[in-house]
This record gives sequence, C-alpha cells and structure tokens, in this order.
Amino acid sequence: MKTILVSLNDLDRAPATATAAVALAKAHDAHLIGQFVVPGLRVYPVVGIQLPPEVLTRHRRRIAAQGREVEEMFHKARAAEGVRGEWLQTDSASPLIADDVIAHARRADLVIAAQPSGREDALIERDFAERLVLESGRPVLFIPRAGEYGDFGHRVVVGWNARREATRAVHDALPLLAVAREVRLAWVDPQEEPEIAGDLAGAELAGALARHGVNAVVDTVVSGSLEAGEVLLNHVADSGADMLVMGAWGHSRLREYVFGGATAHVMRHMTVPTLFSH
Repeated sequence: MKTILVSLNDLDRAPATATAAVALAKAHDAHLIGQFVVPGLRVYPVVGIQLPPEVLTRHRRRIAAQGREVEEMFHKARAAEGVRGEWLQTDSASPLIADDVIAHARRADLVIAAQPSGREDALIERDFAERLVLESGRPVLFIPRAGEYGDFGHRVVVGWNARREATRAVHDALPLLAVAREVRLAWVDPQEEPEIAGDLAGAELAGALARHGVNAVVDTVVSGSLEAGEVLLNHVADSGADMLVMGAWGHSRLREYVFGGATAHVMRHMTVPTLFSH
C-alpha cells in the first residue's frame, strides 16, 4: 500500500479524517494525497430563475477559500508526522464531487473519507459514499463521525461469508491485516448456508491468510433476531476491535433500501474505522 487518497470535503470531520489518513500513511510508508473538490452551486429547477454569473463566482470563491484552509491543516498534519504527500484541489463542473474523487481514486491503493452524515450539504451529495465504494474500484476506509483515530488497525474484525464481496474485501485489506496484531474472521450464521460454509466455516481462508503472515481466528457468530450489520458491530465491540473490514452491497442497493442490509446499517452506525470493498 503505497498511495493513499483522502477526501476532505467534510469540513466538520476533515481534521479527524486527515489524522487517520496520516497515521495510516506513516505506518505503511505511503504517499498521501489530500483532495478537496470545489463543487458547482446546486440550483433547484423549481426556482425558475437563472442565477447571474457573479453569484456563481462568489460561490466558488467562498468554497475555494474553505479548501485552502483544509489544505493548510492537511499539510501541517502530514508534516508533523514526516509523511510525504501532495494536495489536490479540483473544480467540479457540477454540484457533485463524486466524479472528481472517483477519477483520482483509481490511481490510489486505498481511499479514505469521513463516514457519511446522512444529510446533503453544499460540499457533499447524499450518495457520495455509495458511489465511491461502488464506482471507484478501490477499497474505501470510512472514519466514524465521532472520535479521534490517530492509532488504529491493531485488532481487526473481518465480516466473512465466502461470497464475492467479502473475498474482495479480505484481499484488498491484506496490507492492513498483515500488520495487525489480531485478526478475527466473523461469519454470521454459517449454519444457514452449509453448502457454502462447509464443516469448518472460515478455516480455509484462515489457512490462506496464514501464508501471508496473518494469524487469523475464526469466530462463528449467531445472529438470533438481530440484523447482520448489527451483529457485526456488536462483535466488534465485544472483541475490542479497532477496525472492521467487510464486503459492500452483496445485495442490490434497491433491496437494501427496501429491506435493510448489513452495508447500510454499518455505514450509518459504525463505531470504528471501517473498510468497505465492492
């Protein structure tokens, strides 16, 4: 893991997100790219008016000034830890920032962003996190909205079910798992899928990880009446983990929107830095 991109458009959580990104870049001797996107002004058609050019210009200047403040914070944070990196401030032709971040994410080994707030504001569209995970082709590490994360990744829980998304997540996270002190493979209700789980759910993966120097323990977790995402977060808390790795959107987004799902639940309620991979 030698190139990390951190998206810093979430002004409230930019310092905490930058701190986490710097810590990870230092641990892996990685090049850190800080990115801030200046979005266009969001105009709602129902207003029925055409904004004069000077309004749009003032909007961009104001947001660009906020970006320069974030840039200063970013450089101070990385310089304090001796992390090499660069700053990238781009202008979006639309009110959306996802396209710009996704385009640059594709040259990184890992993308870091703040946990979505669940609300739409002038700097981040509501579906930014979903698009970043689904369209970038890169693993995305989200930093929770509460707390500071200058030191994490020592005790990792991996949500495992032997399916495509979980498999991709494990292998995307290998550089992180290789330096963790403890890795726990948590399979929720493997008894419900005997044809996939086999007799020793997760044992084959644990063996494969051991050949990468990862000493993984397999945990079989019974959900009872709880939803899988809630079970995973409970297991994170019970095991004292400080990071979670999981596949994202194993079901369609529409199905998760209607019926709920592990990805959506964890995205809303994460308590530790969480790596999603699709």
